[in-house]
Formats: sequence, structure tokens, C-alpha cells
Amino acid sequence: MSALRALVVLLLRHWARASLPSHVRRDPGRRVSAAVFRLAYFGTMSAWGYAVGHLVTKLEPVARERGTAFVVLGVVGLAIVWSALTRGPTLRGESSPLETSFLDTLPIPTWTRLVVGLLERLFVHAFGGAALVSVAPASPGRALAVALTLATAGVFVGDASMRLARVVLPAIALAKVRAYALVLGQLLFLMCVVQAPALGKSGRLAPVIAGWPTTVARALAPGGALALVLVLGVVATVLALGAIELAERVGWDRVDLVPPGRIRRAKRTALDTSHVDDVLRGREPGSRWSTLVMAGYSLLVTLAIVGFAWNARRAGAEAAGTMTRGVVGLAGFGAFVVVTARAARMALRDMTARPLLAPLPLVPRDLLAGKVARLRRDAVLVVAPVALLLATPWPRAMHVEIAWRIGTLFVAVVLAAEAAAAIAFLTVGAGSKKGPGGGFAIESVLVLAPLVGVTTAPVPSGTLVPLVALAFVAREARRSGLRCVRWLDDADDFERETPTWRALLVLAAFQATGVLAERVAVASDLSADANAMARGLASAFVLGGLTWQARRDAPVLRFATRPAWLLAGLAVGLSTVVPFVGREAHAVHAALAAPLLVLAVVEESFFRGWLQPCLEEELPPAVARVAAVVVSAFAFAALGEGMFLARFLLGLGAGALFAKSRGIAPSIVAHVTHTILVVLFGTG
Repeated sequence: MSALRALVVLLLRHWARASLPSHVRRDPGRRVSAAVFRLAYFGTMSAWGYAVGHLVTKLEPVARERGTAFVVLGVVGLAIVWSALTRGPTLRGESSPLETSFLDTLPIPTWTRLVVGLLERLFVHAFGGAALVSVAPASPGRALAVALTLATAGVFVGDASMRLARVVLPAIALAKVRAYALVLGQLLFLMCVVQAPALGKSGRLAPVIAGWPTTVARALAPGGALALVLVLGVVATVLALGAIELAERVGWDRVDLVPPGRIRRAKRTALDTSHVDDVLRGREPGSRWSTLVMAGYSLLVTLAIVGFAWNARRAGAEAAGTMTRGVVGLAGFGAFVVVTARAARMALRDMTARPLLAPLPLVPRDLLAGKVARLRRDAVLVVAPVALLLATPWPRAMHVEIAWRIGTLFVAVVLAAEAAAAIAFLTVGAGSKKGPGGGFAIESVLVLAPLVGVTTAPVPSGTLVPLVALAFVAREARRSGLRCVRWLDDADDFERETPTWRALLVLAAFQATGVLAERVAVASDLSADANAMARGLASAFVLGGLTWQARRDAPVLRFATRPAWLLAGLAVGLSTVVPFVGREAHAVHAALAAPLLVLAVVEESFFRGWLQPCLEEELPPAVARVAAVVVSAFAFAALGEGMFLARFLLGLGAGALFAKSRGIAPSIVAHVTHTILVVLFGTG
């Protein structure tokens, strides 16, 4: 009894401490108790079962019997499946504390673990008992006895089935069966209970419940064969216990994870990190299909467009261009989804396998190279079907557009794959100091924004800026990742990311805020001016706040307020607007002046006050000053709204002023002057 009591305490403490990490307390070892949520789940299952049974009682007598039989079938099936899921091996996720191998070394009788296993599956008894008591309100005692007997027999049958299967099959095969067949069976039997009122109305489904489910349903009524049902339940329980004892004697828990076989000499490519990732991915349920499903979707859409083009050869150039841009954008976004999801999964694997990787002669360069190679193949596979658009009967000019769109798309997804691997490595993987967090969201904007820019560019030259931006993000993320030379045994407070990478993350938050503010404004049915004002103020607030907080290791900002520098800033602002007056002009409402001026000051604090000094420190000393001015000006122009050339010239002038004066005031004057002229003349 002491062993039974100890196992009960173990299970209860596991329930009380499981999941729900606390973000309120600073101590990461403390967690919010999940016991309350387990009690709520217990009550929810009971209420759900009672509600389903109540609906069954409203059916006609024949339909009510069929509905009750479906409830019986579902309850028994769920007991078997849920018990097998608990006892089966898992590829990932938290296993039951009763299955820990440490308990196998202790002198604990088998029957104690079986009894505690009933407690572990107590919600099955609650679900089935509430459902059957509700179905037979005239005889609740009879219904409760039947429910408890069936649920107990089902739990032991599921336990015995999985233990016998583990004697015959390797754990890897059973883990896949558990992930696919048992999860599907769980859904199937749950639908038998939930949809019992509707299934009972159909006479065509009577063969499904013919036999013991109908016998049990009739036994719930007064005068039914209750004794027969109870005897059958006891017999099934005894047989299941005998099978469990047989499996224990054979030694199901000593079956090798991988079946033993003749050791063969491994090829040199077997230790390549991309090959290792393929092996690990093949052992995870569903992970190998994401790329194929997305590639198949791109293929179906492309074939549909090709078929339409051949059936309607007179389609106009506008319709052809719209369809081409649509399928290119779809393929590009599909590649983005695949590479970011797979990159996050790869990084989380690294965190899990960290103790196993420590003895291996691996450095981040090898690790990242293998991941990038695999992600590139996935990305290319997703976008490859788009090349079939060249088989359309459209004019040659349209084929030229298709060709350059496909070419730039391939380059963009290859760069996106490299960037995604490095970003995941830094954000949630072994290169991260915060540990696994599931995925990366804000950082993905740095990949998605230029990728969308490539797929939506109206002309080939329009893809140049987003491609260069994407290449810069990939290069900086990779360079920051490669600083993790000792990523296996670094202390948790070791700063791994470069200052430039931290600045890029702030820039991603700035972009995301602008997009989100615009979506909210559109959903609120605001005017165009109000939309632009909300977007500008929200972006300025986020960029300013994050710049102030995150530039902790950058030099203190100086203002350099000498009159000569301020006059130089005024000249730069005038010279970057006057040449463009009358070219592609558009009206700018005067009400936008205030948010635009605030945004101008904040942007200068970021691009010149933070990003440019970071680049100067990290670039080669011989070209650091000039290259930092050019790169920061390019980022400033690429991520802003308006004419790219005018903003690029403004960025060059403001950057040169900062490089010479080492103060931010002249560049602010240049930017403010530029903004005021834009408002007055409606240029850029």
C-alpha cells in the first residue's frame, strides 16, 4: 500500500506542476499550478457527456436505442484509445510519470501502477458515467455501474494492447502508430459520442452498432440484461490483466528503441548535418509532409491557370498579369511559411539535443550550413511549379514578365531560407540565450517584408531593393549566429547577437507596427489622412521606445548644435527635395505634418544615432565610415514610404553629416526640412 500511496502522490504532484510556465514571477523554476485546470477539464467532460445523453433521450424509442449504442461504442473506444495513448512511446511531448524508466528500477508491484492508471484516466469514467446516467434517468444506478465497468475494461484493454504491441513492434513504429492511427481513432470515437443524437436518427448506420453496443444499450433499461453486461466487462478486464502480466514477463519495456541489426559502415555523407536533419524529420509525425503539401498546392494552382490560359486564349494582358502575380505571390508566401516553420523546428531540436551534441566536433558554421542547405531545397521545391507558367499560350511579352518574376522569386526564396535558418538559430535555438520559445514572429517580418516586395514588384528593377535588403538580413543574421563559437557551454547571460542584429529586430518591430496600425485603421473605416496619421504616430512610438531601450551598448547621442552644422543640414534637406518637385507629386494633407515631423526625429535617432554607429564598429575599418553611411541610407530608403531615390539621397546626406559632426542634430534638421517641403509641395 505504501507503493500505491507513493505513486498516487507522484501523479498528483505531476498534475499540479505540469505546463503553464509563469511569466509573472521571475523565478523560472516556479510554475503556475495546472491542478485547477485539470479539475475544470474533469467538470467540462462530465457536463459535455451529460448534455449529449440528454439530447439522446429526446429521440424516438428506436432512434434513442441507436443513439445510446453509439454513446456506448464511443465511451469504450475512447477508454481504449486514451489508455493506449498514455502507455505508448512518444516522439515528442511529455509522457506519463507512471511510464518513467526510473520506476522500473524500484520494487514497485505491477498492480499498483495499474490502479493508479485508473486514476489517471478518471475523466473517461466521468465522461461515460455522465453520458449514460443522462441517457437512462430512470435507472441512474444501473447506468453508472455499466459506465464504470465499461470504462475500466476499456482502460485495461488499451493498456494491454499497447504493451503487447511493444513486445512485437519497435518503439519507433509504435510512436508513429500512436501519432496517426490512435489520434485519428480518438477523434472518431469522440464523434461517436458527440454526434450520437444525429447518428441515432439514421437507420443505415445500424450495422455499425449491431452486437454488443446494442446489447449494452438495452441493458440500461429496467429489466435489461445488466448481469450479462457486467460479466462481459469483468471477463474483458481479467483477460486484459492476463495480457499485461504476459507482456511484463516477456519484457516489453526492454525492447530496443531501434531494432538490433548488423552494423554497417556509415557513408561519409551520413554525418552531414542536413542528412541528420532529414533523419530526425522523418521521425516526427507530419513534419515531412508540410513541404510536399505546399508544393502540391502551388502545383495545383499553377496547373489551373495553365488550363485556363489554353481554354481562354483571348484573355487580356491585364488578366494574365494578375494571375501571374497571384500565383508567384502564393508560391513565395508558401515558401516563407515552410522555411520559417521548419527552421524553428530545427532550432528547437538543437536545444533538446544540446547534451548529446556537446561531445561532437560541431561548430555553428557547420550546423547552420546544413540547415540552410536543407531549407533551400524545400523552398525551391515549393516555388518550382510556378515555372509551368511558361507553357501558357500567352504573348512573348507576357513570357518575359513570367521569366523575370520566376528568376527573382527563386533568388528571393533562397535568401529567405538562409535568413530563416540563422534567425531561428538566434531566436529560439542553441544560439539563443532565452531558450526555446516555439517560434519567431517579429523577426520573421525582416524576411517576409522584402519577400513580398519581390513578388509584388511591377517591373524588374523594383526587385533590386528588396533583394538587397533580404541579402543584408541573411548576411547579418548569419554573421551574428557565427559569433556563438562556444554555443554549447556559454553562460545564459552571454550576449550572442551583434548590435546590428539587435537594431534589425527593432526595425522589424517598426515595420510590423506600421502594418498593424494600417490594418486597424482600415478595419475602423478611417479616412486616408487619419490612417496615415495613426500609422505614423504608432510607428514613431514603437521605434522611439525600442531605440531608447535597446541601444544600451551604443555611444551616448550627441547633438552637435553648431550653426555651421545646422546650416549644412538645412542645405541637405533642400537639395534632396528641390530636384524632384513636380515629379510624381501627390498631395500631402497639412494635418500629417505633426506625425511626420515626430517620425522624422525618431527615424534619425535610429538610423543615424544607432544603426550607423553599429555598422561602423562591425564593418572593416578601411571602409567602415563610408559603407556605414551607404548601408544605413539604403535601409532608410528601402523601408520608408515615398520616392526611393529622394530618401536615399537624404539618407546619404544625413549620414555624411553624422559621420563628420558625430552629432544627430544636423541630420534631424535635414530630415525635418525634407519633410516640411514634402508637405508643402506634395513631392516624394
